Amino acid sequence: MALHNLIENLIHELRYREVTPHLRPCRRMADLGCRFDHHFLTRVRGLAEESWGLDVTIEDGKDGAITLLKADITKPLPFADGFLDQITVLAVLEHIANPKEVLAECRRCLAPGGRLIATTPTKLGIKIHDGLVHTGLVRDVEPGEHKDFDVSPEALAGWAAEAGLVVEDVHSFELGMNAFLLASRPPL
Repeated sequence: MALHNLIENLIHELRYREVTPHLRPCRRMADLGCRFDHHFLTRVRGLAEESWGLDVTIEDGKDGAITLLKADITKPLPFADGFLDQITVLAVLEHIANPKEVLAECRRCLAPGGRLIATTPTKLGIKIHDGLVHTGLVRDVEPGEHKDFDVSPEALAGWAAEAGLVVEDVHSFELGMNAFLLASRPPL
């Protein structure tokens, strides 16, 4: 396996270790920006009765109880209001121009009490990741693909609150290189 694959897999594994303890068994879950391999949904297979992976890099299809949809998550999501119990958005918000709008759309799709778990590199994490891309040690994004929103846990919490979500936990991890958010749609 190439060195860049080893480094990228380690980065993903550390993120998954941070997120997985916060997941709950549920009926319906979606992973936005699931990537071409939908690895995270495969890893947590069985946690939800039905799962959806959305990404612009995949083709529509099925993998057991996982439905894959080629979809741009910056557009309205293909779910009814209150349809999902849990949504993950892992290392995706830094790639899009309108993260606040995506979080608001997540709120719409979550059932009352439904949970959103998001991670994103902080400003420090983006600088380090972009340095790794520049050296060729990481090849999972194109140079300059990350948007620099000066992300911090506080900024992520602010976006979630503006979207109408209740912030339950927000913190940094991986030595401050990433921000973690657990938020929920308020109960009725």
